Amino acid sequence: MDDKVIMSYSFSNTDILNSIDKLYLNNEGFTLDPTYSKGNFYKDFKQPKYKSDIKPCVDGVQLACSTKLPMEDNSIQSICFDPPFLIGYGNCKENKNISATRFGIFPYYRDLMSYYTESAKEFNRILKRGGILAWKCQDYAVNPITKYFMHIDVYNIATKNGFLCWDLFILLSKHRIYNPNLPQRQSRKFHSYWYVFKKG
Repeated sequence: MDDKVIMSYSFSNTDILNSIDKLYLNNEGFTLDPTYSKGNFYKDFKQPKYKSDIKPCVDGVQLACSTKLPMEDNSIQSICFDPPFLIGYGNCKENKNISATRFGIFPYYRDLMSYYTESAKEFNRILKRGGILAWKCQDYAVNPITKYFMHIDVYNIATKNGFLCWDLFILLSKHRIYNPNLPQRQSRKFHSYWYVFKKG
Protein backbone atom coordinates (compact mmCIF):
# COMPACT_ATOMS: atom_id res chain seq x y z
CA MET A 1 0.00 0.00 0.00
CA ASP A 2 1.25 3.48 -0.91
CA ASP A 3 2.36 5.35 2.24
CA LYS A 4 0.64 8.46 0.89
CA VAL A 5 -2.78 6.78 0.90
CA ILE A 6 -4.89 7.88 3.86
CA MET A 7 -6.34 4.80 5.52
CA SER A 8 -9.64 4.53 7.40
CA TYR A 9 -7.98 3.00 10.48
CA SER A 10 -5.02 3.66 12.75
CA PHE A 11 -3.62 2.85 16.18
CA SER A 12 -3.01 6.58 16.77
CA ASN A 13 -5.32 9.53 17.43
CA THR A 14 -2.60 11.78 16.03
CA ASP A 15 -2.51 9.88 12.73
CA ILE A 16 -6.26 10.13 12.37
CA LEU A 17 -6.30 13.83 13.26
CA ASN A 18 -3.53 14.42 10.70
CA SER A 19 -5.62 12.56 8.11
CA ILE A 20 -8.67 14.69 8.89
CA ASP A 21 -6.49 17.80 8.77
CA LYS A 22 -5.10 16.91 5.35
CA LEU A 23 -8.42 15.86 3.81
CA TYR A 24 -10.81 18.39 5.34
CA LEU A 25 -9.02 21.26 7.12
CA ASN A 26 -6.47 22.40 4.52
CA ASN A 27 -3.69 21.51 6.98
CA GLU A 28 -4.79 24.38 9.24
CA GLY A 29 -5.88 22.35 12.29
CA PHE A 30 -9.08 22.81 14.24
CA THR A 31 -10.61 26.16 15.13
CA LEU A 32 -12.18 24.94 18.39
CA ASP A 33 -11.91 22.10 20.89
CA PRO A 34 -14.82 22.46 23.38
CA THR A 35 -13.73 19.46 25.50
CA TYR A 36 -10.03 20.26 25.61
CA SER A 37 -9.20 18.68 29.01
CA LYS A 38 -5.37 18.56 29.26
CA GLY A 39 -4.84 18.83 25.53
CA ASN A 40 -3.33 15.39 25.04
CA PHE A 41 -4.39 15.34 21.39
CA TYR A 42 -2.18 18.32 20.70
CA LYS A 43 1.20 17.09 21.88
CA ASP A 44 2.04 16.21 18.27
CA PHE A 45 -0.74 18.06 16.49
CA LYS A 46 -1.61 21.71 15.90
CA GLN A 47 -3.22 23.49 18.85
CA PRO A 48 -6.79 24.71 18.20
CA LYS A 49 -7.34 28.46 18.03
CA TYR A 50 -10.01 28.30 20.75
CA LYS A 51 -10.06 25.93 23.73
CA SER A 52 -12.83 25.42 26.26
CA ASP A 53 -13.90 22.85 28.82
CA ILE A 54 -16.45 22.45 31.59
CA LYS A 55 -13.51 21.83 33.96
CA PRO A 56 -10.44 23.66 32.62
CA CYS A 57 -7.26 21.78 33.57
CA VAL A 58 -4.59 23.98 31.99
CA ASP A 59 -3.99 27.65 31.31
CA GLY A 60 -5.58 29.20 28.24
CA VAL A 61 -8.75 27.11 28.37
CA GLN A 62 -12.04 28.98 28.72
CA LEU A 63 -14.71 27.75 31.10
CA ALA A 64 -17.71 26.70 29.00
CA CYS A 65 -19.91 23.69 28.31
CA SER A 66 -20.15 22.38 24.76
CA THR A 67 -23.92 22.91 24.95
CA LYS A 68 -23.53 26.67 25.47
CA LEU A 69 -20.45 28.20 23.86
CA PRO A 70 -19.37 31.86 23.82
CA MET A 71 -19.10 32.06 20.03
CA GLU A 72 -21.15 33.98 17.48
CA ASP A 73 -23.43 32.23 15.02
CA ASN A 74 -21.65 30.89 11.92
CA SER A 75 -18.23 31.96 13.20
CA ILE A 76 -16.24 28.71 13.55
CA GLN A 77 -14.70 26.72 10.70
CA SER A 78 -13.99 23.41 12.46
CA ILE A 79 -14.49 21.58 15.77
CA CYS A 80 -12.72 18.64 17.40
CA PHE A 81 -15.13 16.97 19.84
CA ASP A 82 -14.04 14.19 22.21
CA PRO A 83 -16.94 14.15 24.69
CA PRO A 84 -17.54 12.11 27.87
CA PHE A 85 -19.08 8.70 27.30
CA LEU A 86 -19.36 7.08 30.75
CA ILE A 87 -22.76 6.36 32.27
CA GLY A 88 -24.10 4.70 35.41
CA TYR A 89 -22.63 4.29 38.83
CA GLY A 90 -21.34 0.96 40.17
CA ASN A 91 -17.63 0.69 39.40
CA CYS A 92 -17.68 4.07 37.70
CA LYS A 93 -18.40 6.16 40.77
CA GLU A 94 -16.35 9.31 40.67
CA ASN A 95 -14.40 8.42 43.81
CA LYS A 96 -13.35 5.07 42.30
CA ASN A 97 -12.80 5.68 38.62
CA ILE A 98 -10.08 8.00 37.30
CA SER A 99 -11.81 8.55 33.95
CA ALA A 100 -15.10 9.42 35.66
CA THR A 101 -13.37 11.91 37.93
CA ARG A 102 -11.53 13.61 35.10
CA PHE A 103 -14.12 13.54 32.33
CA GLY A 104 -17.43 13.29 34.17
CA ILE A 105 -20.16 10.67 34.21
CA PHE A 106 -23.87 10.70 33.37
CA PRO A 107 -26.48 8.87 35.48
CA TYR A 108 -28.27 7.31 32.51
CA TYR A 109 -27.70 6.79 28.80
CA ARG A 110 -30.60 9.10 27.98
CA ASP A 111 -28.79 11.90 29.88
CA LEU A 112 -25.66 11.35 27.81
CA MET A 113 -27.67 11.37 24.59
CA SER A 114 -29.39 14.58 25.66
CA TYR A 115 -25.97 16.17 26.20
CA TYR A 116 -24.83 14.98 22.78
CA THR A 117 -27.99 16.35 21.17
CA GLU A 118 -27.65 19.78 22.78
CA SER A 119 -23.96 19.89 21.83
CA ALA A 120 -24.76 19.03 18.20
CA LYS A 121 -27.35 21.83 18.09
CA GLU A 122 -24.79 24.27 19.48
CA PHE A 123 -22.14 23.16 16.98
CA ASN A 124 -24.60 23.67 14.16
CA ARG A 125 -25.22 27.20 15.44
CA ILE A 126 -21.59 28.28 15.62
CA LEU A 127 -20.14 26.45 12.61
CA LYS A 128 -20.00 28.13 9.23
CA ARG A 129 -21.82 26.47 6.37
CA GLY A 130 -19.63 23.60 5.21
CA GLY A 131 -17.77 23.63 8.54
CA ILE A 132 -16.24 20.40 9.82
CA LEU A 133 -17.08 18.55 13.04
CA ALA A 134 -14.75 15.68 14.01
CA TRP A 135 -16.53 13.62 16.71
CA LYS A 136 -14.92 10.77 18.63
CA CYS A 137 -17.12 8.05 20.10
CA GLN A 138 -17.05 4.40 21.11
CA ASP A 139 -19.38 1.47 21.71
CA TYR A 140 -19.44 -0.34 25.02
CA ALA A 141 -21.41 -2.55 27.37
CA VAL A 142 -22.48 -1.63 30.89
CA ASN A 143 -23.37 -5.17 31.89
CA PRO A 144 -24.16 -8.51 30.19
CA ILE A 145 -27.62 -7.26 29.22
CA THR A 146 -27.12 -3.58 28.41
CA LYS A 147 -25.03 -2.71 25.37
CA TYR A 148 -24.78 0.65 23.63
CA PHE A 149 -23.75 0.95 20.00
CA MET A 150 -23.03 4.59 20.48
CA HIS A 151 -21.65 5.23 17.00
CA ILE A 152 -25.15 4.64 15.61
CA ASP A 153 -26.73 7.10 18.04
CA VAL A 154 -24.03 9.72 17.35
CA TYR A 155 -24.65 9.38 13.61
CA ASN A 156 -28.41 9.81 14.11
CA ILE A 157 -28.01 12.79 16.42
CA ALA A 158 -25.62 14.60 14.08
CA THR A 159 -27.63 13.99 10.91
CA LYS A 160 -30.87 15.05 12.62
CA ASN A 161 -29.23 18.32 13.65
CA GLY A 162 -28.03 19.66 10.34
CA PHE A 163 -24.88 17.61 9.62
CA LEU A 164 -23.89 15.40 6.71
CA CYS A 165 -21.72 12.37 7.42
CA TRP A 166 -18.57 12.82 5.37
CA ASP A 167 -16.17 10.18 6.69
CA LEU A 168 -15.49 7.61 9.39
CA PHE A 169 -12.14 6.56 10.87
CA ILE A 170 -11.58 3.61 13.20
CA LEU A 171 -9.10 3.96 16.05
CA LEU A 172 -7.67 0.60 17.06
CA SER A 173 -6.18 -0.11 20.47
CA LYS A 174 -3.52 -2.68 21.28
CA HIS A 175 -4.45 -2.57 24.96
CA ARG A 176 -7.82 -1.96 26.64
CA ILE A 177 -8.64 -2.15 30.33
CA TYR A 178 -10.99 -4.98 31.27
CA ASN A 179 -11.34 -7.60 33.99
CA PRO A 180 -10.02 -10.93 32.64
CA ASN A 181 -11.62 -12.80 35.56
CA LEU A 182 -15.15 -11.98 34.41
CA PRO A 183 -16.85 -14.39 31.99
CA GLN A 184 -16.83 -13.05 28.44
CA ARG A 185 -20.32 -12.59 26.97
CA GLN A 186 -19.48 -10.45 23.95
CA SER A 187 -16.45 -9.37 21.93
CA ARG A 188 -13.98 -7.12 23.71
CA LYS A 189 -14.14 -3.67 22.18
CA PHE A 190 -10.66 -2.71 21.03
CA HIS A 191 -11.73 0.15 18.82
CA SER A 192 -13.39 3.55 18.80
CA TYR A 193 -14.47 5.90 16.03
CA TRP A 194 -13.76 9.32 14.62
CA TYR A 195 -16.67 10.66 12.57
CA VAL A 196 -16.22 13.56 10.19
CA PHE A 197 -19.44 15.56 9.79
CA LYS A 198 -19.99 18.60 7.61
CA LYS A 199 -22.56 21.30 8.31
CA GLY A 200 -25.11 21.25 5.50
